[in-house]
Amino acid sequence: MTNMKRVQIRNERSCTRSVDDDRCLKICTGLTCLLAITLLLASPRARAAELDCLVKPEMYVELSSPVDSVMEKMLVETGDTVARGQPLAQLEASVERARVRLARLQAKSVSEIKNREEQLRYTKQYHARMADLLSQNSVSQYEADKAATEVAIAQIELNKANEKWRIAQSNLELAQAQLALRTIRSPIDGIVVDRYAMVGESVSDRTIMKLAKVNPLKVELIAPTEYFGLIQKGMEVEIYPEQPSNQVFIATVTVVDQLIDPASGSFTVRMLLPNPEDKLVGGVNCLANFDFKTPEPSNGDVYSSLSSQTLNSIE
Repeated sequence: MTNMKRVQIRNERSCTRSVDDDRCLKICTGLTCLLAITLLLASPRARAAELDCLVKPEMYVELSSPVDSVMEKMLVETGDTVARGQPLAQLEASVERARVRLARLQAKSVSEIKNREEQLRYTKQYHARMADLLSQNSVSQYEADKAATEVAIAQIELNKANEKWRIAQSNLELAQAQLALRTIRSPIDGIVVDRYAMVGESVSDRTIMKLAKVNPLKVELIAPTEYFGLIQKGMEVEIYPEQPSNQVFIATVTVVDQLIDPASGSFTVRMLLPNPEDKLVGGVNCLANFDFKTPEPSNGDVYSSLSSQTLNSIE
């Protein structure tokens, strides 16, 4: 609902109320007139409850670097829409890239494993021949035992080669992880609010950029005491933002403050507003239209609403 529409509706309601007030003044005088006006104000025409609200991003995220480095390249501009996991900035990483190349070569090397496998195959064949000759009393027990020992040693060397290869795989994963730290990625789907670091600047102990999550958006409002108990968690509410105008959106109540502020006589309500197509923007005022009638104010509010000007006109 636009501001012009809201003003028009309120003016129409004011005009209707003025006609009723004039009719009331013609048929009553003194205290009777005061009582009639009080009842008129205490019983407004039934209408949907409306409260002013504010549309805000669900969260802000300030990104920093987990490592001490220098900015090499900025990959996004202020105002760009980004997706979760998207690269946003690249830090200087020449050393890390070299380590990855070295670790990849070591992880691919299997020559030592093949060499140890061949040695084990040979020692097993030799041991089998020695065992056959021993059965024919052609060699001593010493020679047969030596052949068996060489098989065990060859098996150990093969196991060591396999362990070195697994260590090389782990070193490759470590080098890749260290290189990945040099790329700053978006942790959310959102927009780039601001950039704080430029190419060539150090990113040590500083914020690189600020992101805002705009799907879903967050809607906040302050409700007067008479709304307490009427607004429930999970309730769907029509939202009329200033921008884009002439459009209505549906938000869901997620938080209803269970404590009333005694100073202002109000409580806080928060809602989530889906924004899959990024039609809405954060930081705009809005009007929340609830699916119930405007609650009647307390007696204190009724009497306080009588202005001194109205009382003077009655006298």
